[in-house]
Amino acid sequence: MNLFVVTGTTRGLGQALAARIALDPANELITLARAATGPADGGWRIEADMADTAGLERACDALDRKIAGRDYDRAVLINNAGVVSPVGPLDQVDGAELERNLVVNLVAPMLLMRRFLRGTAHVKLRRIINISSGAAQRPIFGWSAYCASKAGLDMASRAVALEAEARGHAVEVTSLAPGVIDTPMQATVRGASQEAFMDVERFRAMKAEGKLRPAGDVAADILRLEAEGRLRGDPVQDLRQIA
Repeated sequence: MNLFVVTGTTRGLGQALAARIALDPANELITLARAATGPADGGWRIEADMADTAGLERACDALDRKIAGRDYDRAVLINNAGVVSPVGPLDQVDGAELERNLVVNLVAPMLLMRRFLRGTAHVKLRRIINISSGAAQRPIFGWSAYCASKAGLDMASRAVALEAEARGHAVEVTSLAPGVIDTPMQATVRGASQEAFMDVERFRAMKAEGKLRPAGDVAADILRLEAEGRLRGDPVQDLRQIA
């Protein structure tokens, strides 16, 4: 039996990942999302708000209880939940939104990595896939919070991978940029004004020209590469270069 823990599964890429994981009876799926705790396709759902760190710790307590004493061939954490807002020049964005972005995109994944590593210490093979972005590698006008949080996630992934290697732990960590996907997050970006986001017309054109990949296709690529063990190596990777 394989354990998959996935965040942000109510829509977009997370929803597509959860749906595909649940199709395989060899997988046990536990999702953390803003929906009521209870049974779900493929396993169990735990209610969690990634912006609420105290609530997230309680969700991790529930996860620990759920998997305690279980034997797994491998355990996989996919930190998918993320937000792009606030969009706009830094001096014009809302401070509370800025803080929420950094918590959801960086602090929450780090807290989850911490608890996942503790809770699955008995599993021989563990993998962490952090969904990053090309925005981690280059500055984008109006995306200071998103760029900074994803760059931080990349570096946190490198550090955790280094720690695992130095201690001889069988933990593979990947911060994976998935490319441009047709998700509700993209709709948020396209709805921004040009004053807030100078590249908005380019993103609108990508949607109009059909250049956004369906979430289901991206999910299939990620899970195929994970199953084949092809995400190990460099802790920071771009799906478009390895799929």
